[in-house]
Amino acid sequence: MNHSVDWEAQKQQYEAQLVIIEELRSKQLEKYILKHSGLSKDLEQLLERYMQEIRKLLTLPTAPQEQLVLLDTIIEIEYVEDGFIDTYCVVAPEEIDPEQGKISLLSPVGSQLLLTPLHEQIELSTPAGMMTIRVISIKPQVD
Repeated sequence: MNHSVDWEAQKQQYEAQLVIIEELRSKQLEKYILKHSGLSKDLEQLLERYMQEIRKLLTLPTAPQEQLVLLDTIIEIEYVEDGFIDTYCVVAPEEIDPEQGKISLLSPVGSQLLLTPLHEQIELSTPAGMMTIRVISIKPQVD
């Protein structure tokens, strides 16, 4: 397997993600904020952090050692309390499909998972309450 070709393809996907995020900031974010007031600053900061991270990745000559939850990555999380494992893919809002585990980066859970490092344990606020989870797997989504 030619890892440099894989990394170049991944970098092209990251460039496309920057376009998606910038569109979100200028269009959909405004609609979302009007519906969910009080979240604008947090979401703006999250999107800015995400764009900074993608720009940093684009400067690397090879794939980074540290894996993060990014758009269109399939992640497995383990609920620490009971060991239950769930699979999600954080996507742009127009791509959500709850039955397929595709959650919006603007959703409460998606926004908390975005940019979480592999093996990181975090407190996740969910509709069912606070849960401690660990990201146990991150892999690219294959179309």
